[in-house]
Amino acid sequence: MRVLFNVYLIVGFLLLLGGLFATGSCPAKNTDMLSNLIFIISWPGYLYKDVLAGSMSPVQWLHTQACGGGVVIFQ
Repeated sequence: MRVLFNVYLIVGFLLLLGGLFATGSCPAKNTDMLSNLIFIISWPGYLYKDVLAGSMSPVQWLHTQACGGGVVIFQ
């Protein structure tokens, strides 16, 4: 069970790193640690809401988290 949880967190962290380095130039990196932590913990929900049921591409989604101010925590 611990292995699955660790893999889940590692995937979230790798998605965050992918957004920083693989989505183009990033002049203003998201330095809000709370936003990054929430993204790492709840990335499947945001993936479903923004990409699968929303209008963003996966690259836009990752770029928004890494360089565009992060995910919206409260709405």
